[in-house]
Amino acid sequence: MNIYSYQRPLGKIDDTPDLRHDFIAEYDARSKEDMVRFGLLLGDHLLDITGFEPCEEVRHTFANMRRWLDGQANYHESRSIDYGSLWKEARAVGDLVKERFFRTMHQITCIPHCKYHALWATDFAVTMINRMFPGNMDEVRKEREAQLELIRRVNVT
Repeated sequence: MNIYSYQRPLGKIDDTPDLRHDFIAEYDARSKEDMVRFGLLLGDHLLDITGFEPCEEVRHTFANMRRWLDGQANYHESRSIDYGSLWKEARAVGDLVKERFFRTMHQITCIPHCKYHALWATDFAVTMINRMFPGNMDEVRKEREAQLELIRRVNVT
C-alpha cells in the first residue's frame, strides 16, 4: 500500500497538492513520537477552528497519548485505547462536519500505534474543511498551512 496516496476511506478530497507534498516531506523526517506530539497539536487546532467541545472520549484518548509520550504507557496499553468509540460517534452524529471531525480525531488517537495515522488525520481534516467551506480552496490552503506550521513546531527527535 502506498500510504501517500491512500485515500480510500475518504473519497474525493479537494486539496492543495503542493502543500500536501510539503507536509509529507516534513512527515517523513519525523519519528512516531514527533507525530504523536503533532497529533495533539492538530487536535487542539481542530477544536479551536470548529468551536466543538472535546467529548469524554477525546479527552481520555489524548490523556493516554500524553501518558505514552511520557513513558507511562507501553505500546500494548496505547494500542488498547478504545478507538472505536470515536468512530461510532462519527456514524451517529448526523452532521457531515462533526462526522469528519470525529473521524479526524479517531485518526489522531491512533498515532501511538502507527505513525501513518498522523498523515491520514491531515487528509481527514481537509475533508472536514471541505464540508465546512464547500468549494473554498482558500480555506483548504489555510488548513494545510496550519498543519505545516504545527508540524514544524515539533522538534525532530
